[in-house]
Amino acid sequence: MRRSFLFRGPFVLCGILFALTLIPSAQGQRRYRAVRDPASPPEIPYTRYFTRDRFDRQITFYINGDQNKRLPLVASVLGSGAYSNFLREGDKIVDGHRAAREAFGGKAHILIVEKPGIEFLEQHGPEGSPNGTASGASPEFLRENTLERWAEAVSAALQAARRLPLADPSQTLLIGHSEGGIVVSLVAAENKFVTHVASLSGTGPSILFELMQKAREGRLYSNLPPDSDKQMARLLADVAAVQAEPASTTKLVLGHSHLYWSSRWPLSETEILSRVKARIFLAHGTADRNVAVANFDLLYAHLLARGKDVTAHRYEGADHGYRFADQPERDGWKEVFEAVRTWFFQ
Repeated sequence: MRRSFLFRGPFVLCGILFALTLIPSAQGQRRYRAVRDPASPPEIPYTRYFTRDRFDRQITFYINGDQNKRLPLVASVLGSGAYSNFLREGDKIVDGHRAAREAFGGKAHILIVEKPGIEFLEQHGPEGSPNGTASGASPEFLRENTLERWAEAVSAALQAARRLPLADPSQTLLIGHSEGGIVVSLVAAENKFVTHVASLSGTGPSILFELMQKAREGRLYSNLPPDSDKQMARLLADVAAVQAEPASTTKLVLGHSHLYWSSRWPLSETEILSRVKARIFLAHGTADRNVAVANFDLLYAHLLARGKDVTAHRYEGADHGYRFADQPERDGWKEVFEAVRTWFFQ
C-alpha cells in the first residue's frame, strides 16, 4: 500500500498543477470574447453584449443596427461623470449617442461602453442629472474611475466586438467628446488596428492646464471670489493634496476623487496622439467655456509639427456642445458628427 501511494503521488501532483494552469487559460479565453445578452432591452436601438477585460472585470457594451450586417465599428465615448449611456425620459429610454447613430446610420455600427461601476439607466448629479462630476457615485465607480481602467474597458469592448461577424475590421473609428477625447486617444495608441480617431472639444496638454486657465480667469472655484491669485492658490493647494494622497477615493477635489485626478494629470492628448498611427480629426468651438479653444490650437500645432495626418475644424462661436448663441436654430452637434463621417469615409 505504501509503495502504491508513493508511486501515485507525483502523478496526483502533476494533475493538480495541470489543473491550476487551466484556470488562467480559461480566463484568457473569456477575455475580449463577446457574449450576447439574451435579455437585451427591447426599448433601445442597440444589442447588449458582455466581455471580460485584462482586469477580469465584466464589461457591458452595446452595438446598434442590424447585427447581421457587416460594417465598420465606430466607438463613441462621452465625457466625465457618473452616468449611464442611457437615460429614462418619461416612458422612453434615450441615449447620448443619437447624433452618431444618425450620422452613421446604415454605414457603420456604433459601439458604446458603460463605465465600470455604472448600471443601465444609472444617473448621478443634481436631481439625477449628470453634471460631469462623480457626485453621488458608488464606491465601486470611484475605485474604477481612473484613465487607465476606463480606457481598458473601451479597449476590451472594441476588441471583443471586432471578433463578431458584424464587424468589418478594415476600418475602425473612435470618437470622444470632452474627456472622451483623451480616452479614445489612449485606446487608439494601444490598439494598432484603429485607423481613425476623432477628439471633439478635448484637451491638448494635461487637464491641469485647463484648470489653471479657469483659475487665472477667476472661475474655477464657485465658492471663492473671482480673484486670480486666490483661485490659483487654492488650485495649487489642491494639487499638493492630491499628490500627497493620490490613491484616495473618498477625498474629492472639484467633484472628483484624488484617484481620478492623479490618473489623468500626468497624461495628455498631445503626448498620446503623437504615438498613434491612425488618422486624426480635431474639432472645437471658439466659445467653449468648459475646455478653452487654446487646447485645440496647442494640440493641432503639436501634431502638425510632428507630421501627423490631422484634420481640424474650428467652429466660430460654438460652445462645448457645439451650440451657437447667435444661431439657436443651428444644430452644431449634428454638423460635427456629419463632418467626422465625411472625413472617415473619404
